[in-house]
Amino acid sequence: MPPPRLRCPCGHTWVYTGDGPLPEDLREVCPVCSPHSDIGAQTRVAPPHGAATVNATAEADAAAVLAAGRVLAGFEIIEEINRGGMGVIYKARQLGLDRIVALKVITPSRLGNPEALKRFKQEVKAAARVSHPNIVQVFQTDLDGPYPFLAMEYVPGIDLSRLVKLTGALPVADACYYIQQAAHGLQHAYEMGLVHRDIKPANLIVTPSPLDPEKGRTGKLPRVKILDMGLARVVTEEAEVGDLTRDGVFLGTPDYVAPEQAEDSRRADIRADIYSLGASLYYLLTAEIPFPGASVVQKLRRQMTEPPPSAAAKRAEVGPGLDALVRRMMARSPIERVQTPAELIEAVDRVIRGATLPPAAGPAAAPAASSPTSNGQSSAVHAPLGIGPVKAHDGAAHGLAVTPDGKWVLTGGLDGSIKVWNAVKLKEARVFGGDIGAVENLTLSPNGKWAATCATRLTVPEMRVQIWDVASGTEHGRLKGAGDNYRCVAVSPDGKRVAAGNADQTVWVWSFEPGGPKPLRLKGHTGAVTGVAFARTADSLLSAGLDGMVRQWDLATGAEKGALNGTVGPITGLAFSGKRVAVAGRFLAVRQKTASFARFDGHDGPVVCVAFSPDGRLLASGGADGTVRVWLVEDGTELACWTGHGKAVRAAAFGPDGGVLYSAGEGGNLCRWPVAVPVG
Repeated sequence: MPPPRLRCPCGHTWVYTGDGPLPEDLREVCPVCSPHSDIGAQTRVAPPHGAATVNATAEADAAAVLAAGRVLAGFEIIEEINRGGMGVIYKARQLGLDRIVALKVITPSRLGNPEALKRFKQEVKAAARVSHPNIVQVFQTDLDGPYPFLAMEYVPGIDLSRLVKLTGALPVADACYYIQQAAHGLQHAYEMGLVHRDIKPANLIVTPSPLDPEKGRTGKLPRVKILDMGLARVVTEEAEVGDLTRDGVFLGTPDYVAPEQAEDSRRADIRADIYSLGASLYYLLTAEIPFPGASVVQKLRRQMTEPPPSAAAKRAEVGPGLDALVRRMMARSPIERVQTPAELIEAVDRVIRGATLPPAAGPAAAPAASSPTSNGQSSAVHAPLGIGPVKAHDGAAHGLAVTPDGKWVLTGGLDGSIKVWNAVKLKEARVFGGDIGAVENLTLSPNGKWAATCATRLTVPEMRVQIWDVASGTEHGRLKGAGDNYRCVAVSPDGKRVAAGNADQTVWVWSFEPGGPKPLRLKGHTGAVTGVAFARTADSLLSAGLDGMVRQWDLATGAEKGALNGTVGPITGLAFSGKRVAVAGRFLAVRQKTASFARFDGHDGPVVCVAFSPDGRLLASGGADGTVRVWLVEDGTELACWTGHGKAVRAAAFGPDGGVLYSAGEGGNLCRWPVAVPVG
């Protein structure tokens, strides 16, 4: 293979003959953009006619001219946030609208380069075609003034390349969610007749940053936005392509570029972007580029001669279904790949559900990886996507809760332990000590600082609900009352009351307010109480039991306000959100506001537990069949089904943004699952 002729995004070209590694952004080693870089033996090609050589003084002058406080065309500069061979990006305030924007300005040293200005105009024209939540929005442009600029949406966050460099390979569920988000943006660009041609982790920014300690308090799901339309090709306007693309010129980023684009960038269509997205997904899953090499030549040679690498071979958590999808996205022939971003979105959903992928559009793609079974044979079953199962307890795990900031997961087991886990990696952080008993249920206060548990104990006089400090794991108090074992526990929305259901058919309610009411004992059920849930205020409570009834209580008087037949037989799980009630029993049923209970069919056998997402749109259920399922509450559509537990699932809890679900069960295992939240 002859030495490649490289082209940086600013339009400078040169022949690469060295063997040193290249960065993602070729501007960092371009002989013109970065004249002081040490890039080994390279042959410099003269820049296009009129192009200016980088001058360090000119760069300094540009930064000084646009210092903080300077106003450019109605934009007040706040600070510089990034700098590259093309120009400088500033954080700025748009006066009049008082809107924070990202202002991309060509530095004066680039104004003499007609190809750089042409590329900048191409970026503006490409960006003007798109308007989508997953693509950075352009607000205003000025290409003819002394400082040509592009005013864009300011996105506080972190790009995926930097995120992986800081944290290592991402959780499998997060990586798939981010790629799906990017695919939504690419589908819109595809429909607008655009091919991006430089999809890579550095051009995918997630907001808010997963490293932001405040992200869990926003109540919003993270969003990926595609950056940099500067290399985008307008498929329907070939004349424009010829202006910026020449025969034999490499365009894109070597580590993520599709083979056909590496050979001739004018051949790139949307399937080249899908290849780059597949290479990006491989990087997110493994923290490694797909075809490493000491030079561009080595990388491209490996890409042309070797099959797509297996992410599952690098990381056990990557199931064979996901591994097969990544390899298909990176198939050498475009016809063997997923053909459109919309098809990719659907394929990721299938992998999440544990379903098999449909056949490739063209000739057979690279064979999918398979997981070894205990006898060493290959299994054709596509493993469910997620993290886990992680062995959390020696006995069954019945208690499960997630802190409001999404950082920690608490589990309680029949082995008499309470554990705190890192919510992202499911790594054990600490274990609570003390006389606990076999934990039957666990819940958290609204601020996540303390937990309440109930446990099965042999000594009847010592039945109690225990209060724990989450940070230290120490016991802070005990709530007593009933003479039998408590089966369930809940904390009021204001954190001032705790309720617990008892095997003796009663519900107990305690107040934490100084001088507050004495503990209430609510009678009405004719079977053990298995579920309690506060309404929006601390003055109303729902309870459910093995008598099959859901009862509502007025906590100001202790009187029963009403009762409904749950229609599922003995109730084993209760969840409440707004005016919706979900119950688990012989099957799953949901009551929408004032309507009757509607049956949600899917589990093969009894349903054990239920949980609403924070916004109430989704419902999770765990069954005796060992499956975890997610439902769209509005119409009962089953969105996902996972089979990782193998035994009955006893507890489920959503993360604070609804994008992640945790489950625990009879095998003592803990799992973390991605949730594809519907748009709208």
